[in-house]
This record gives sequence, structure tokens and C-alpha cells, in this order.
Amino acid sequence: MNGRTIAVVRWLVLVALALGAAALGRASGASWWALAGVAGVLAGLALVATDHLQGPRLRRAAQRVAAWQTEGERVPVDPTGPPGWRQLTVAVNALGAAHEQQAARASEEAPWRWQLVDALVQPALLFSSAGRLLAANDPARDLLGIALDAGDITVVQAVGSASLADAVREVRANGRSVSLDLEHRDHDLRTEVTLVGEEVLLVVTDRTPERRVEELRRNFVVNASHELKTPVASVQTLTEALEVTMRADPARAAELLSRLRGEAQRLARLVHDLLDLRRLEERGSVERVPVDLAELARRVVADLVPRADEREVELAVEAPDRAMLVGVPGDLETVVKNLVANAIEYNRPGGSVEVSLATALGARVLRVTDTGIGIPQHELGRIFERFYRVDPARSRETGGTGLGLAIVRHGVERHGGTVAVDSLLGEGTTFTVTLPIEPPS
Repeated sequence: MNGRTIAVVRWLVLVALALGAAALGRASGASWWALAGVAGVLAGLALVATDHLQGPRLRRAAQRVAAWQTEGERVPVDPTGPPGWRQLTVAVNALGAAHEQQAARASEEAPWRWQLVDALVQPALLFSSAGRLLAANDPARDLLGIALDAGDITVVQAVGSASLADAVREVRANGRSVSLDLEHRDHDLRTEVTLVGEEVLLVVTDRTPERRVEELRRNFVVNASHELKTPVASVQTLTEALEVTMRADPARAAELLSRLRGEAQRLARLVHDLLDLRRLEERGSVERVPVDLAELARRVVADLVPRADEREVELAVEAPDRAMLVGVPGDLETVVKNLVANAIEYNRPGGSVEVSLATALGARVLRVTDTGIGIPQHELGRIFERFYRVDPARSRETGGTGLGLAIVRHGVERHGGTVAVDSLLGEGTTFTVTLPIEPPS
């Protein structure tokens, strides 16, 4: 090989080294591939020039460069020999030093990024440039069901979404953040995918509670509109009929007026219950005062005696002289009144309702027991829902609004208490309300 050929080969090697250094400067993730490429070029050139261009020394240099990649240690090449050889070794050593700096910087940044994931309150995951899980905080593991020993898993394995894996690849490719909505294990999730260095950060927001609240609000509006429509239509119809009857058959006017009064009362009860429910659903501080629950229960029962007499139902109260607790008198009265009124309405002639009051573990325990028609077991889980009726026909016949037990639940929870129900179909029902004597902190 003549001197011109040797010079050409030498400069080709230098160009390859320069390209590798440029790749190192662009991204730490690319440095490994750039260095491997340079090592391959050197090894190939060494094989070609073994017999003509200081083959043994060039081959040893290629082996040392390859060792930096596989073993993680840089063994500098001795910069001795002819001027061309010295230029080559200086370039090789510079490339190795750049590789070490990039690797050290990546090692320093990785723990910081993992600590960032752990510090986030929201569920967060960190994936490598190859799309493998590097870190996940506890909220993410709980939400997505990722085991602590899950190990090196992919985006799809971690989140169960091919579209999210596509989003991670897109963010890695163009560097722009992506927002994506998806469903996972009955959860409505919103994920923000962002590039952090060479890694990809996923921050997850669980929008399931928000979605459920929106569904409840939408259902409430639909149900309230439906419930209001019936008495309003009846009032309109009866009013028109009354106008005609007053002229054609005045004797029937009293009957129509009675029906009109009943529909107006039904409408008033519905509006009143809606306002009560809205008030009890509101969060925030309320003024609490000492309340004698025993005296309150006796007063409510006394007010409902006329209705019980109409239904041929016997009322009884078993309570101590005093049973004090701290609460909101109006809310507590609403709770007791709704429970006793329901026990009367869903009873049978000759039945009974017993209201009892006891004390247990720093709480007042109120029980309302009836001998009425009872509630099917499969319905017990839904009776506290708004507008839910076990027997819609009977509820409308008695003027019920379908809000009474929802009001009871919210009133009890507002006092930090609980309400439970036990019932046998055809034999009766018992509602048990437990209220703390002192207000919840």
C-alpha cells in the first residue's frame, strides 16, 4: 500500500471518529451506538490494513475502543508513533473522554428523575428511551395494579393500553408532550406524556370520581324534571277541568278542588325535599348546638300521630328522659321525621311502628322498627339513592317523592354518623341510625 492510500485510510478513520463524537454531543442515549459504530469502523480498517499499515497497533486500538463500550472502562491509546498515528490516537482518546462525561452525566441525572417520580402526589411512571419501566410511585402502582417486583416491563404491560404505547413513541420521536384519555380497570384516566431528557414521564389523573359526580348530576336533573312534570301536569289538567265544571256542573267542583289540593301538596313536598337534599349535600362548617334527641323524637312522633291513625298504625316511643348530643336540630328532625313517616306509609292496617333510643360507645343509637311490607334483599343496596323506589306505584299513591331516604343518609353523614337497614320481605324493616354525641373533628 503506497503513502497516498495510507493517508486516505487514515483520514477516513478520522472522519468516522468525528461523526461518532458529533453523535455523542447530540444525546447521551446515542453515545453508546456512536461509539460502537466507531469501534466497528476501526476494527474493519484494522483487518484491511493488518499487513500494510501498522496493523497490530491499529487492531489493539480498536479492541480498546470496543472495551469502553462493553466493560464501561476507558483505556486510553498510547499516542506515540508517526504523526498520523498520533492524530488518530488523540481523536480516539477524545471520543472516549466524551463518552465517559456523557455516561457520568446520565448516571447523575437518573436518580434525580426517579426521586421526582416518587415525590409526585399524582400517579407517575418513568420509562426509558427503549420504552421500559424505570420507576413508578406508590399511587401509580395502586391505581394500575403494578407489583413491586414487576421488573423490566413495557408500557403496554404497565398500563394495558396500546394507544398509550403509541403516544410514548410519538413523544420520544418529536419531543412534544401528548395528552391522552383512556379507560383502565373501570377507571377513567387522563395521562400526560412528557419527554424528560432521554426518558418519558407519564403523569396520570384518575377522573373516575369526577365522571361519577357528573353522571349523578345529570341523572338528578333528569329524575327531578320527570318527578316535577307529573304533579305540574296534574295541576294544569285539574285547573282546566275546574273551570269547565264551575259552569257546567258546580256540584263536582268540591271534588276537583280536593284533587287539585292534593297535587299541589305533592308538588310542595317534592320542592321541599329537593331543597332539603340540596342543603344537606353542601359541604362546609355548620352551626351545631346541644340537642335533646329523646325530646326531638317524641315531638316528631306526636306530630305524625294523625297520619298513623289514618293508616290504622300504632306508634310507640321508647327513649330515656334525655339523650343529648351536639348537632343541627333541623337536620336531625328531618332525619327522624322521614324514617317514621316511611314506617307509617309502608305499613299495613293494624301494624305498628316503634321508635327507640339508646346510648353505646359515645354515640346515640336511634332505631325505627315497623311491621310493614318489608324490602327485598336485592333492593337494600339502592334504597338510599335519590328517586329510587322499591314500589314506584305505591310510592306515588302515598305521595312519596323518592328522596326521603337519600335525605336521611345525607343528614346522618353530615353529623358524622351511619345508617343501616335490616328487612325481611313481608315482615317489616328496621333502620338503625348511629350518631356521635360530640361533633366530628
